[in-house]
Amino acid sequence: MDNKTIFTETYKVRSTQVNLNNQLGLYGVLGMLQDIAAEHASYLGFGYRQLIQKGFFWALVQQKLKMTRWPEWNEQITVHTWSLPIQGVYAFREFELYCKGEKIGESASTWITMDIQSRRPIELTDQQEIFFPRTDGGLSFRTERITLPSEMQLIKEFPVRVSDLDMNSHVNNVKYTQWALDMMTERNHREFVIKEYSINFLSETFMGDVMQGFKSKGRYLDEAHNVVETYHYAQKIGGAKPAFISHWIAERI
Repeated sequence: MDNKTIFTETYKVRSTQVNLNNQLGLYGVLGMLQDIAAEHASYLGFGYRQLIQKGFFWALVQQKLKMTRWPEWNEQITVHTWSLPIQGVYAFREFELYCKGEKIGESASTWITMDIQSRRPIELTDQQEIFFPRTDGGLSFRTERITLPSEMQLIKEFPVRVSDLDMNSHVNNVKYTQWALDMMTERNHREFVIKEYSINFLSETFMGDVMQGFKSKGRYLDEAHNVVETYHYAQKIGGAKPAFISHWIAERI
């Protein structure tokens, strides 16, 4: 397989990335995946700076992560990433995470390229070859559309802060996950570890927006009450649709 097709980086789990269980947290993992996606795109010639010059930018629309083990401080993670063949306006990127030679996680993501001026997606099918897509398989799952349960509880109201913004001057997609994490109690974080996480990105949010965060009541998926699923979303006050919807399945530690 051409090294342009499968791109690899190694990361060390730093003290700033571990959570209250002394493990690399969800926020830290998604940051690594965002970083290697940007590195690979730049290496192939369609990174942030190259696209901005053409009047475009990348937007992540869906992501799904599965983890079998969460590494601890100072452990090293090797991440492999690749693109899959383009379908219309959608580009697909997958990731595998390894620690000490063992596969510990995998992630699927769906992206679109947006026109900076019109905020409309751009058809990419005729530019297939620039992505060096992987055609020999990949992961066993794709991202999916999340459907919220009917009952969601308002948990908190909060403003978009300067520290939430990225280089496109809107809220960075990883920050949406941090918002979801902050809707859970400390006890939730101490007693459960996330095994599967999905997020849909539905609208941009900007400085000055005031958000409302909602969560579902946890629903146990087993009789022993060791596996629980929870849904979250945040919506701008006055906004037409949520900024994001997320769903996670967590297991009792």
